Amino acid sequence: MSGARANLLGAQGARELIAFLEGGGDGTIELRPDPGARSRLIRLTRPTDQDTTDHPTGPTRRDDTAGQNTTAGRDTTERASGRLLDRHVFELAPDPRRPVRAAPPAVPPDAVVLTNASGYATRLAAGRGDGVSAHVRVIVDATDPRLRAARWSPPVEDLLDLHERTFMKAKECAPHLNGGSFVVSVVGGVTEAGVPLPFTGLFTGLVKSLALEFPGADVLATVHQDVPLDEVLATVSAELGARRLIPVTYHAGGLRLTPRAVPTPAPPSEVSPLGPDALVVAAGGARGIGAPILEALAARHRPRLVVLGSSELPDEGGEELDRSAFIRAQVRQGASVPEANARFDRLGEARQVRRTLAGLERLCGPGRVRYLRCDLRDGAAVERALTAVDGPIDLLLNIAGTNRASGVAAKSVADFRAVRDLKVRAYLNLKEATRGREPRLWCNFGSFIGLTGQRGETDYGAANDFLNTSAMNAGGEFTIGWTLWRDIGLGATPLMRDFLEGSGEFTPTPTEEGVEHFMAELAAAPDAPVTVFFGDKERAAIRAAVPEFLEFSAEAQAQTRPLPYIDRVLRRDGAELVAERTFSMDRDGYLDLHQVRGYPTLPGTFVPELAAQAAVALVPGRVPVVFEDLRLESFLRIYRADRPEVKRLTARLLRADERESVVAVQVLGDVVAPNGVTVARDRVHFSVTVRLRDAPVPGPAWTHWDEHGSRPLRDPYHVPGSEVLLREVFASTTGTRTHPLGRRGRLALDAPALRRWFPDLLVPSVTLDGLVRVAVLERVSGRWTPVAIPRSIRRIDLYGGHTDLTLAALTEPVELYVTPVDLDLEDPEPDNRAIAVASSGEVLLQVKDIIGAVVGYVDQETGEYVDRERFDREERP
Repeated sequence: MSGARANLLGAQGARELIAFLEGGGDGTIELRPDPGARSRLIRLTRPTDQDTTDHPTGPTRRDDTAGQNTTAGRDTTERASGRLLDRHVFELAPDPRRPVRAAPPAVPPDAVVLTNASGYATRLAAGRGDGVSAHVRVIVDATDPRLRAARWSPPVEDLLDLHERTFMKAKECAPHLNGGSFVVSVVGGVTEAGVPLPFTGLFTGLVKSLALEFPGADVLATVHQDVPLDEVLATVSAELGARRLIPVTYHAGGLRLTPRAVPTPAPPSEVSPLGPDALVVAAGGARGIGAPILEALAARHRPRLVVLGSSELPDEGGEELDRSAFIRAQVRQGASVPEANARFDRLGEARQVRRTLAGLERLCGPGRVRYLRCDLRDGAAVERALTAVDGPIDLLLNIAGTNRASGVAAKSVADFRAVRDLKVRAYLNLKEATRGREPRLWCNFGSFIGLTGQRGETDYGAANDFLNTSAMNAGGEFTIGWTLWRDIGLGATPLMRDFLEGSGEFTPTPTEEGVEHFMAELAAAPDAPVTVFFGDKERAAIRAAVPEFLEFSAEAQAQTRPLPYIDRVLRRDGAELVAERTFSMDRDGYLDLHQVRGYPTLPGTFVPELAAQAAVALVPGRVPVVFEDLRLESFLRIYRADRPEVKRLTARLLRADERESVVAVQVLGDVVAPNGVTVARDRVHFSVTVRLRDAPVPGPAWTHWDEHGSRPLRDPYHVPGSEVLLREVFASTTGTRTHPLGRRGRLALDAPALRRWFPDLLVPSVTLDGLVRVAVLERVSGRWTPVAIPRSIRRIDLYGGHTDLTLAALTEPVELYVTPVDLDLEDPEPDNRAIAVASSGEVLLQVKDIIGAVVGYVDQETGEYVDRERFDREERP
């Protein structure tokens, strides 16, 4: 914004103009550029009710057949050119340290040190960090186990206190930081697997903004596992001498990790996350960008909707107030002009809230929208409000937020606390109020600033990065990092639009596009715990500040798909691939959780995964959808931990056309006995044919069975002493039982174990293993259940492109069914079917015609296991 324009309008004039555009005033604005100067009048005309509906973003047209609102007046060129924003997934990625100068001491002698740990303070001869210096060090002790979850506790209050003191010290030392340094180290802020713990974001978000505000200082944050202070200080020293893409590095599992935003389209999903009569709770959202999103949810799903907000709603049908008359009346009653303006703004906001609620009720139906007034920063108020909400919560939208941008030197502690707490304390209060009735899905409205930081946004950046790291630690939760919206919220005012256009740093998001992105994220949730949306302007700003960051983020997109079962390609041409994979207990420790006759053994249902990886390596760009004629000829076992097993995968292209590619795959290897003697060379372990398509296939529909006639059965594969013993990640089913129509179970995947062992699988292999096991559920001689191993499967169909991780993230149960009721696993001409079905009735996975070999039986009453030979010999009744 130019200085002349600011001088013409003046601060008060800008407030008047913004207030008018948000719905207040009578259309006359009086502006004085300076006290005592001649006033200037601007007369504006607001559209009448005939010109506009009460949609909070302006005139709309209603398409009654589609049940959606479409904002009118959009730039047709913009629509034709596609979306302005791209979706990016936030992650931590290895980034080896590159020294660029001699490493200075971690803590200079004149540094001011802040910490919440007495042990650190003693070691560093620091108290509460009194004094001013060009060098500031903050050592955050986040090792208390209570800080591993985003819940209120005394250590959380201590962290918030240290967070405020960190801001205050930056404010105090701001005049001296040019040429100095400001380092925050969070100890115990990341897991060994490289997952930031919730409260880490408070400090990393603050540092990102500080680094932009003090370009002449060396500002950084280091995040560590629970390691000794000497190791922390050694890392800080090394980082002060190294190149950094952004001013935050994580150190976990022996790796140096840097945050990045990977361009990743949302995965398609036809399964609606909200069923009939869903309950949606919105913490905030009746104004700003939340309003059109709530409208879209209301139009598409007609949920029961509860909105929490702080506004005291005015009486219905009240007449519009004139700002000037209101201010004069308030001044006569003793209020100052700023106080009167603020009161008028609050009244205007409350009227807007009422209009939004009325529109939502028209879409959802009478009595299906409630507004509960509470201050989200008040834990008791939030508890009272949610206690009044009946039923399980299907979706919680954490939307509330405020912004008071200003530099550290000018920002008051009160403003810092107000901005931070409306997100941080509100989030923690919502967590406490929903303890024991956790929402199925939880969506936080975050900001692009949480990724990059922003000048003047130490509070807002910290709060939004906290939402990022919190979502990375909570199942069923995701945070969306928005950039500014063009037609609503902060970016909608003419003054802010002019500023944004002049700065060139933010893409003004059209409302329609923002709503589309939200609906896609909701349908995919929680595919990724943190996503960030930004466009060309943000990319240009990032590139100008940190040229290598975007390239670092794009590396993940450019890399070939991870294929963990292919170590080395020995030969490849257009029609054939030969690859090698070494199996060992060091890298394949999960095999010990799947034992056959006491030996770690690859599940036969993992053969489709090996085949899929070989086929995709031969035919990149297509995805596996069908496996046919799966034959399991011999076990793939590891007899000794010190003796790896080398196997060869061969993939041969049988045919290909525009519709699909068909690939025959074999897994071969030398068969070595436990004593080390080679029994056979190049023996076929497995063979299968893979069909690949350009995109996943949608699943057919299935009608769920009722529970009438069900009888629970113990899963025989989890009984100690069983010839086939499955544990931990392979204990993937629950509720196993018989049914008059067949056999039943429910999927029970262990998401952390899946992420540990199988983060990159193409096929839902653990799900497939559990589904096939349901086929054994029967009673022989009244009390015995067979234990069997699969020998062949005629056909496996994958639907929807799911993996075990996406299925584990579903908030509704996945049911497992096997038919017919009189299934004989050893029938040489089988006619059976096993399916995994989503709660919506969509089939996710289907297996046809399993043949198995019974190796023993488990007594349902005692848990005793007997092998097949003994069972047959003793002719158990």
